[in-house]
Amino acid sequence: MRNKAWALIGDSISRNHVQSLLCMLSTVEQPVLVYHDEEYKSKSWHFPSYNFNISVIWSPFLVEAAIFEDFNGVSSSEVELYLDKLDSKWKDQFLNFDYIIISCGKWFLKSAIYYENDTILGCHYCNKKNLTELGFNFAYRKALKFVLNFIASSNHKGSIFFRTFTPDHFENGEWFSGGTCNRKAPVTEGEIEMKYLNKMLRDIELEEFRKAAAKASRSGVNLKLVDLAPLSLLRPDGHPGPYREFHPFAEKGKNAKVQNDCLHWCLPGPIDYWNDILMEMVVNG
Repeated sequence: MRNKAWALIGDSISRNHVQSLLCMLSTVEQPVLVYHDEEYKSKSWHFPSYNFNISVIWSPFLVEAAIFEDFNGVSSSEVELYLDKLDSKWKDQFLNFDYIIISCGKWFLKSAIYYENDTILGCHYCNKKNLTELGFNFAYRKALKFVLNFIASSNHKGSIFFRTFTPDHFENGEWFSGGTCNRKAPVTEGEIEMKYLNKMLRDIELEEFRKAAAKASRSGVNLKLVDLAPLSLLRPDGHPGPYREFHPFAEKGKNAKVQNDCLHWCLPGPIDYWNDILMEMVVNG
């Protein structure tokens, strides 16, 4: 990895992933933070002894989007999503990285208005507006096809890994309705089923990747699939749960109701195995 540059592109799961990777790499050398954006969502680190760089680029939709929400994910308006415009935050740097891990997913479930050619096509879950309901699956397929076709027809000479989304483990509700994740051990295959919406996302990902992979092969682009969804499904015990924030019960006591995080992963935790899988793919193909 000497003289190489890595990038993880996507949403907060990519941020979670880069934190895991940095923890492992810091056992060899402490990285130096060399860049961050205003909100500290996109960052870059440098390992001087190895001239190795790793970046995380915040791009939850991978296509251009106007997002109107606060730190806690509460929206003041629908997302405005441009399905035929790549997010310049990663597009403009794309050829600078030797290894790229790119992903998206859950953000497409949000209420959104969809644009193409700067014209409104319709929306998802915008009941108060007189627009055609197209559904998140329409937008996800269209955006993913656009992103993967760009990658497959590019001049990128390194390795690009498309990571499938990872399922959440909320039970008895969702993140906004009191859902929790209190399991204390992994489950066996078949013990829990992937949620219907999650399965829809993954099916779209696998279908669009297969099409793009064939095109990438003809173009000489090294595009690989990292499908971590089935593996991650077996670890409902690996989430922060109520410990989404530091000392969540300090003010109101241990019986207080707090928002749980059953999507992101504890560190150390199951997400560390993702790096083992990636390194195996990098070293041995």
